Amino acid sequence: MRFVVFGDTLGANMRRGRAPADNSDVLAMFRLQYSGEGASQPLVDDASLTKEQKWQLLFDRNWRNLAPSSQTKWLVYLRKWKKWIDDHPEQPEGYLVFPSSKVSAFLSHILADCTTSSSKDPHGAVKSARKALRHLRACQAGIPDDGVEFPSQPYIAGVTSRAKTATAEARQCEEADPSCSASTLSNEEYSSLLDAAMRFPDKQVGLCVAAMVSCGMMAGYRSDDLQDTRYFMELICIVPAEPLPMQILALANNAGKANQDAQMTYAALTNHRQPHLDCLAYLSQLVLHQINVSKLPLLALIYQNNMSWRSYRMFFRDPSMATSKQTYYDLSTMLLKVASTMPYGLVKKKVMHLMRCSGTVSLAAAACSMDVLRVWGRWARSEGVVGKSYLPKSPLSALPATGILAGFGPDFMTNHAFGRGTVAVAVAWIDALAPHARAIFQAVRLRNRMLTGKADFSGQHCVESILYLAETFWQSSPFMLQRYGLGWWALQLPAVRFIVGSFSFRQFEQRVINAELECNARPLSPQMTEAFDKISKQVCSLSEQIAHLQLSVDGMQQPVDSEMAANHGMPTASSSITQARAARSPRLELEAQVGLSSGLSSVQEAVDECFTGLHGFPAPPLLCKQAN
Repeated sequence: MRFVVFGDTLGANMRRGRAPADNSDVLAMFRLQYSGEGASQPLVDDASLTKEQKWQLLFDRNWRNLAPSSQTKWLVYLRKWKKWIDDHPEQPEGYLVFPSSKVSAFLSHILADCTTSSSKDPHGAVKSARKALRHLRACQAGIPDDGVEFPSQPYIAGVTSRAKTATAEARQCEEADPSCSASTLSNEEYSSLLDAAMRFPDKQVGLCVAAMVSCGMMAGYRSDDLQDTRYFMELICIVPAEPLPMQILALANNAGKANQDAQMTYAALTNHRQPHLDCLAYLSQLVLHQINVSKLPLLALIYQNNMSWRSYRMFFRDPSMATSKQTYYDLSTMLLKVASTMPYGLVKKKVMHLMRCSGTVSLAAAACSMDVLRVWGRWARSEGVVGKSYLPKSPLSALPATGILAGFGPDFMTNHAFGRGTVAVAVAWIDALAPHARAIFQAVRLRNRMLTGKADFSGQHCVESILYLAETFWQSSPFMLQRYGLGWWALQLPAVRFIVGSFSFRQFEQRVINAELECNARPLSPQMTEAFDKISKQVCSLSEQIAHLQLSVDGMQQPVDSEMAANHGMPTASSSITQARAARSPRLELEAQVGLSSGLSSVQEAVDECFTGLHGFPAPPLLCKQAN
């Protein structure tokens, strides 16, 4: 299997790494100054700025403030420029981007290299080299102004025209791939890629790729968005869809080369109609793997009010890199390694842009309007103040796109058949995956309400989202077990092994499958009904196999005396519908009336009173229990 990325082979793409650490020889060319015939006015000191300050402003604009991915790309061609000049000492003015005839000769050299290597995009290479030289020329003082834009100078424009012709000829050759899906994933390819990720031996890499691909598809993320995605997530609202409300989880991001102002933008994620395509199911597995296996101290830092938790990235190939922004190479290497294990060949022109392209085509195929497409893909920033400053700040701005990409179609408001979301998950099961998360959530929420110390509402939202992802994990677990069997990574967790092997889980998975059948608004075909029956039998068989292994339950937060206690004694974490019903119950109304003491002096006292009681008085929840 190989990916073809703009004509490069898999090996060539995997050799693409970070720019060399020492670029002083290349950056020195930015300080060169032309003083020959016709030189323009050099930079001079004046009453406002020194010539060094003036040059620094030019350098910041043309180099330092560029996105790292752009710098890496331009450095390749600046090094080629330096080497070409070194190999041609007869060229006038050395490394200065002058005269235009010299620049034309260099671009012709780039075009010849592309032709020799049978590149399918010579024009792209020439255009990139021209852009790199334009940035360099802008900082080299004294170069005469010809009154014509750099790309439009006759000699340079002539090479660009020849490069366009060469690209057209390369694309019209007999070896050209006529496939219309060279930059998108079909449903079968998408599903196969997720399966390969879940079965990948390195679970951190596999789970990262599964979450990155599924979330990137729904959010329309570019590579630079994924490189800096952090744990800024929030359950923002429940959309009143039918027959089940839709829960929206928002991912916040202020990175990306298209976001020059570093404004916080939001992408909406929700559960997919089909369990094996559910981006939140894959995201939950990645997050819970990082908490339980990679031992990310995310929850502890939030509880300690330590803001360093915000530096943790969501997608990384190794825990030692979790607090650093990832590079294109870091993420693309993981994706290519996983894709290489797919059973069938897959040739694509895109790698990290594959998800964004696929999401766009899927929306267009579902007759999504261009206005919604522009908002979803954050192309609406060119639409003025509304598109730049208002719409990107709400993940609900492109809600129709979210419903379509979740598999519910344009009529998702009346066809949100998310059956497994109606099945309640035992609180003890959630605690087994996210130890102390509920207590931490209560403590952080109390701290934020009392305004003692530095408020951290994003930390509060993060913990709440982790609790929801743990619920999603269990609601999708029967289908994960059916699809991946005993090779499912989560079975390495003692708590998960114990729960899956219990009688209560067998009942739970049957309720999940029944809910999927009952809540499905569209009539199921006989083949689909037969598939659900097969899932039920396979999961039951796997549960029995796991139960016979008699594995320990080390790591569970609370011991379970027996399977019957696990089945009947555990409180349940309500789904969206049951939460809405519980909100009107007398018990919750009583809890709202029984508050904390007014004379508390610290957050710790508030936590103590909430959970254990204070000064001889019982905790508010206990008062409610006694009243009932």
